[in-house]
Amino acid sequence: MSAFLDLQLVSVSGPETFVGFDGAISEEPVAIGRGTEAAVRLEDPSVSREHAELMFKDGGVHIRDVGSRGGTSVNMMRLESEEAVRLHDRDILLIGPWKLLVRIPEDKPPPPSETGETSVEVAASPDAPAQPETRGDPLYATRASIFMKLKADGTHDRELGWSEFADKYSRVIAGFARNAGLPAQEADDVLQDVLLGFFRVSDRFEYDPAKGRFRGYLKRVTLNAIRARHRRKRPTTGFDDSIDPPVESDLDTAWDRQWTEQLLQRAMGEAKMEVEERTWRAFELYGVRGVPADEVAKETGMTSAAIRHAKMRLTRRVREIVDRLRDAEG
Repeated sequence: MSAFLDLQLVSVSGPETFVGFDGAISEEPVAIGRGTEAAVRLEDPSVSREHAELMFKDGGVHIRDVGSRGGTSVNMMRLESEEAVRLHDRDILLIGPWKLLVRIPEDKPPPPSETGETSVEVAASPDAPAQPETRGDPLYATRASIFMKLKADGTHDRELGWSEFADKYSRVIAGFARNAGLPAQEADDVLQDVLLGFFRVSDRFEYDPAKGRFRGYLKRVTLNAIRARHRRKRPTTGFDDSIDPPVESDLDTAWDRQWTEQLLQRAMGEAKMEVEERTWRAFELYGVRGVPADEVAKETGMTSAAIRHAKMRLTRRVREIVDRLRDAEG
């Protein structure tokens, strides 16, 4: 394997002074900071001159906080000073006022096979969901239990599955529609189009997880709904509805951001159910918001050592859940 990986950083929120980064990450550290010598330069007083660094290690790209004042967060969770973690495609970094989407092309799942590409059919409306792109992972078929619930014969089971489906993906669909340029009401209409389309066919819906990642599949169905509404009402959506947007388009970035954020929320919610309320509160304050440990100790009654241990344990657990969800849904 090559001793470097290509990495891109795309700003999804924050000052427009940062235009992005696209380069190869090797064993030689790539500096992130406010200083003029930084390869990834983020000009804001909340960013340290030497804030963090990227490097290739153990076959992947890692980010390390180098003692910054404002802190560095990966997927909402703050790094300790000098702590390094491996980055994955579609991770989200928080540095200063910026939220940055990570793109690591070689970290993405294998592309669809030739057979899968030719078999893809984009639905003419959300009432007729398209078949997903081929992925070729036979074990994947056993993981997406929610889709089996959608097709359950029992009414009660079907309702439970549908509620879970809507709860998981409504925010992604609506947020993507808004980022496509639709006003709030139009975005809500697209959400209803997609959800109603799935519900109408849920009793006969044949989603084959072995043929594709659900993330990409739902994106295509949502795009169909946006384009159908665009054709009917002609709102300004910011893209040509006759072609698919390119991989690195603003719409693709918007979808990946929405998808990662909903995965993180679900992972946080699952991890929260596994610990006492006081432990979670300490993690939320110290591990997510960056409140100093001594202040968290006063509020929670925990020792600083216990707070740091809880942060380390829950950070590891949340990452495990995110990895599982990504493996199951894309």
